[in-house]
Amino acid sequence: MRVSISERVSMCEPNTPEPSSFQKLCTFVLINLSLFVSYALYTLPGAFLPIYNMDRGIGAASTGIILACVPLCYIIVCPIAGKLLDKYSAKTMLLISTGMLAVVTFLSAALGHVTSNTWFICLIVLLRLIQGANGGVIDVIAFAITAKIYPNNIALTTSIIETSLNLAVAFSPFLGGVFYEAGGFYLSFVVTACAVTVVLIGTFFGVTNVDTTKDEDGGNLFSVLKEVTVWFPAWHSAACMILFNFYIPILSPYVQETFNAGPTFAGFALLINTAGICITAPVLGHLMDKLNPYVFMAASAFLLPVSYWFLGPAPFMAGVLTASKTQLLVALGVIGVLVPLGCYPGLLIMFDIYTVKFGKMPQAVKNYITSIYCASFPLGGCIGSAMSGVIAERLSFGLSTTYISFAFLVQTVLVIWWCIVVWRVKREAKRAKLSFSESNPLIDNGEVRNYGN
Repeated sequence: MRVSISERVSMCEPNTPEPSSFQKLCTFVLINLSLFVSYALYTLPGAFLPIYNMDRGIGAASTGIILACVPLCYIIVCPIAGKLLDKYSAKTMLLISTGMLAVVTFLSAALGHVTSNTWFICLIVLLRLIQGANGGVIDVIAFAITAKIYPNNIALTTSIIETSLNLAVAFSPFLGGVFYEAGGFYLSFVVTACAVTVVLIGTFFGVTNVDTTKDEDGGNLFSVLKEVTVWFPAWHSAACMILFNFYIPILSPYVQETFNAGPTFAGFALLINTAGICITAPVLGHLMDKLNPYVFMAASAFLLPVSYWFLGPAPFMAGVLTASKTQLLVALGVIGVLVPLGCYPGLLIMFDIYTVKFGKMPQAVKNYITSIYCASFPLGGCIGSAMSGVIAERLSFGLSTTYISFAFLVQTVLVIWWCIVVWRVKREAKRAKLSFSESNPLIDNGEVRNYGN
């Protein structure tokens, strides 16, 4: 019998009552809306908070701390959320976290009346930390529920979720700027808080209560962390996000200096970059489910650093390619297509490797794997943004992007090593005739044989 990797992973799911197709669809749509408003709140102040703080006499360093505390909170909270899913209802946790987001957003709107800058900074950082904590919980719950209700389409649903997140990241700063110009600091948060409240009501009535609590098979976080081959795809996702976030802080000064273009063109360039993800991600996710996700991940390790050479462009490309607006837009669009190759198959691959090594995947382990995968995205974002600021102070845009691409080649070597290790693991599984084992994924084109009874 031949089954795809996604189908083999789903065979290890415990037998639970199956929601109807309509219930699944409603749950999936509302989960995407929850993630959208969560990430919209994360990036919403990016357009107006620096200007607002400048008018109040608050420095750029304090603004940076206010904006950065949310992704840092995501990194810390995601593994904790995976543990909480062992004990508590996923829908209850989703309702509490979404409700907290609504409360925090309404409270943020009131901060415009705080006259003391010291108190303003302390309070907004506190509220942003609470926002980040609840956003991290929503992140993990969304992936956990989706993997549970659509076990045969993990890569596809992952890509759709990530598309929702990227749409929020792309458009919420623009909307935040529009609201700020229309009604100031207060209106920006009140409108968003109302949107979160609507999503909360929809979640209460429309999300199916999916069981993600710990089953009799046990499992713990250490059993995942000690298996490098299992969590390595999450690190690769983080590495891809480092490249995706590296040029964002330094793009606007570069286009202004090189092309004499303002923030509008820089924003348009980043929109093209995000559009590359949003347009191609669902198609790539579908192909990853049906074909071989390992091949996509390996391809990203080679193609992403090469695409960076065309971004600067790299100094050794000077005789072939010159810097231009068209060149920049095309390069950013291509990078937007290549990033999903490394990120989106990660969750499916992590499920697959654990299943091959141990024959089954307890729900607790599935929760931990999901939380590690979710934490990889903000981790890469934080590292990429921080590195760009440090490197760009000393080097030009072209040299900065070239050097970071060469640094990523270390990750390429690690991916090659990882592929060899996984090939050996799967070969041993085949020889041992473990249930649902699979031969070398890079050769068998994603098709696997059932060597069980």
